Amino acid sequence: MSYFEYSYDAPYKPPGVRRASGTGFIIEGNRILTNAHVVSQANTIRLHRPDRKEDYPATVAFIAHDCDLALLKVEDTAFFKDSAPLEIGKSPELNSPVMVIGFPIGGDRVSITRGIVSRKDMDTYAHSTVDSHATIQVDAAINPGNSGGPGLQGGKVIGVAFQSFTRGENLGYLIPPEVIGKFLEDVKDNRYDGYIDFGTNELSTRNATLRNALGLSGLVSEPDSGVLVYDVLAGSSADGFIKPGDILLRVNGQKISQDGEIELGGHLSPYVEMLDNFSAGTRISVQLLRNGKIMETDFPARKAKIVDFMRVNYDSPPPFLIQAGHVFQPLDANLMQQYTRTWTREGRADLLYRYNHFLTGQLYKEVNSFVILTGRLNDAANLYNERFVFQVVETVNGAKVKDFQDFAKRMQEGARGSQIVIQFSNGTVPLVLDCSKLEEANARIRKTYGLQKDSYVPEVAR
Repeated sequence: MSYFEYSYDAPYKPPGVRRASGTGFIIEGNRILTNAHVVSQANTIRLHRPDRKEDYPATVAFIAHDCDLALLKVEDTAFFKDSAPLEIGKSPELNSPVMVIGFPIGGDRVSITRGIVSRKDMDTYAHSTVDSHATIQVDAAINPGNSGGPGLQGGKVIGVAFQSFTRGENLGYLIPPEVIGKFLEDVKDNRYDGYIDFGTNELSTRNATLRNALGLSGLVSEPDSGVLVYDVLAGSSADGFIKPGDILLRVNGQKISQDGEIELGGHLSPYVEMLDNFSAGTRISVQLLRNGKIMETDFPARKAKIVDFMRVNYDSPPPFLIQAGHVFQPLDANLMQQYTRTWTREGRADLLYRYNHFLTGQLYKEVNSFVILTGRLNDAANLYNERFVFQVVETVNGAKVKDFQDFAKRMQEGARGSQIVIQFSNGTVPLVLDCSKLEEANARIRKTYGLQKDSYVPEVAR
């Protein structure tokens, strides 16, 4: 496979092309199941069966970055000759054997590793960096190239290999059947909708003093239940139905423990693991304690867009806008990957806080995302403006900037006037652009640096 690799350090440059390999397997319907990260930003995809000499071209039919799964289609039906699709099985038991099949380190011959299921948990999926779903931990070796390969038990798929734990010895992770099943069910209508967001942040009520202060001891018949909500994310399922200060007692009939767990499949699991498999529109019923009274509420599951910028973007080029050689970009997951080490080394706690505490610090109530001046293409139009690099844009011509799309719109409107005044969050000297010289400067910079374009502002689905 070849794929595009973009530079967030220089977003205006054309992408490079690199090669990579991974594993996939045939499922019913002449489809290939693999990881999203195996085929993300793919330029060309070619499939090779270990029992054939030919390569077959393939395309991505559906891709789900939030759960790291993808379906490929192959037009040439000869690829499937003398093959049998693998069946998706049930979630395995702990300490049961598992066999992982794949092509680690890009080898041409199939590799088989064996191990046991050592843990079932809910963890962050590294591909998107922000989404958490159920995982299966195994002690079978999983290496680069294994990604997308099946974990088998009794001849059925009980997981898709997708990441490993670098600080442990022979610890790998599989995407479990419930996540695979949700993905395959989701795309039956020929589109992928993704995961819903329940949207609450909670605290354990295990502390006896806290439980007494909340009145749980006298009002709740089950003394080991209840978690305290301290924040509700805007636009999430719970928004408008659950409030900070509520104590969640039950969800869809299941008792929530002091640590936010329910009994799921014979084991205690975070209650959000059950909700994670809900589709948009599924009803969620919650029993809660509010202002000393036990009450019931019911609402539909829905997807929030508030954390979209914190997911790594694989679907489009880097967003950027250049004016008079000043390079502006949104503070998103890709930019954080590019600059976290630099900002940590330079002590830029303000930038790290804006991203890492966007939710917990409730910064989303002020903006949808932040815009940063990340660089400067040297030109007479921007001499002595180094001070503005890595500063956060606050306003454009006095108007508060809500996100990158809003910033681009205000810059375009400002260019019709006499000047653009950009104020940064440090509240010191503003950046002032003379609109009468902007187009001349932009044309000169495009020619000097060989820029094909000086902006890319993706549309945001509303």
